[in-house]
Amino acid sequence: MKKSKLIWGGIVIIALIFAGFLWYQSYARKGKTLLNTSQTENSAGSNGSLENALPGNETAEQSADAEDNTDYNAMCENGEWLKLADQSGEISSVTGKLRRVYPDDSPAEFKSYQYYIEGTESLGITGSNLFKLDYFEGREMEVQGVKNAAKKEIAVTQVKCTGKETDKNVLGQRKNLMNWLAANINSIAPQKAKYQKWTVDIVDFVDENNVYVEYYDTAEDDEKMDISDDTSRRILVETAPSGAGFSAKVLAYWEMGEDDFVLKQGNDKFDYDNIDNFAASYQYDQDQKTWERID
Repeated sequence: MKKSKLIWGGIVIIALIFAGFLWYQSYARKGKTLLNTSQTENSAGSNGSLENALPGNETAEQSADAEDNTDYNAMCENGEWLKLADQSGEISSVTGKLRRVYPDDSPAEFKSYQYYIEGTESLGITGSNLFKLDYFEGREMEVQGVKNAAKKEIAVTQVKCTGKETDKNVLGQRKNLMNWLAANINSIAPQKAKYQKWTVDIVDFVDENNVYVEYYDTAEDDEKMDISDDTSRRILVETAPSGAGFSAKVLAYWEMGEDDFVLKQGNDKFDYDNIDNFAASYQYDQDQKTWERID
């Protein structure tokens, strides 16, 4: 009994470490280092650029964020406007990809901003309550606000998702594919699960046909599990509709190494580590039994 408890305790610890690793991957999967929160978060009424960020603002914004139960993903998919602040002046609209500023790979002209809109007309974003924009990073957006042409920035009033982000056909097809991958991962994966069975965790869409799939062995309750064994795996899959489901061709296969995934088979033709932004990324919520957009 004592041995069983020790093994179980070890498994729980590994599970917690694994969960932390998955969280880190979903938030900073490409090795990007976010600017320190106290340096980047803006106060209500500040202009949104780093030189005007006030110390201590993160406390109020983090508190507001923690109490916010808004379903931002549903708002995005439904094309609903998200009001951020009132602005005085002539309201204009710009469209493009919403980008968060990272110190290592963002355009130099936007280094002093938290976010910018990347499109035909790229502008730095200023204003209040900008922390809410983190829910829409990398998505096609329409931003309304007051432009400052001289500074190439826009003081935002409200935002909404556009394009594929609100296309019900695209969204429905993605969910159908993810559900199919989850149901068939044990026959798609190049290797059989060592302990129990493979479970899909994250799906990254390069486009609507090519996806990276991260999965793991559901072995938390298996006392035979080696507690030092990280069962995480990744595959690059080329898919296509086929009958009532899909066809899937595995192009590349990774296993977890000491610190990161190591390519074991195939060719990573999209170069996962150097993809700046996926078309979309989803993680499966085991408690809610739903796919959640994470990027």
